[in-house]
Amino acid sequence: MSLQKETVKEVPIEKLSVEQLNYVGQQIEKEIKNYSQYYSSLRAVNNKYLDNKEYIKQLKEYKDKEILVPMTSSLYIPGKCADVKKLTIEIGANFFVETTIEKAEKFCDRKIENLKKNMTEIDKIIQDKNDQLNVVNQNLIQKQVAQPKESKK
Repeated sequence: MSLQKETVKEVPIEKLSVEQLNYVGQQIEKEIKNYSQYYSSLRAVNNKYLDNKEYIKQLKEYKDKEILVPMTSSLYIPGKCADVKKLTIEIGANFFVETTIEKAEKFCDRKIENLKKNMTEIDKIIQDKNDQLNVVNQNLIQKQVAQPKESKK
């Protein structure tokens, strides 16, 4: 049994009906919304790594100082920073690695750079989708303006 390739046939946007243009516009709006949500989540993660990098820089100041150690999101116990030369970082999916401050900073830098690159790509996609939506909306307006004229003939 062989799989047949589905052929995609492009239709010029000018040949689409008002209903079809409305549908295409709604689909593009959904895509823009999804990409925008993804962009927001990338920005939140990027901010987390920027914060982490700042905390790592300040870590040396906490040697032998009392701190509160989070056990849960609302439960803390008192603790003391004994060794500030090494720290444990989460590298993803609940995997933790003990590393030096310098390596932790480099890890954050790599993550930040990768997130910025992804955010730039998503931003470009959102701009392209907005351009597509503008073209659809312009064609939709032209069709709606032309419809009353055609019905009078």
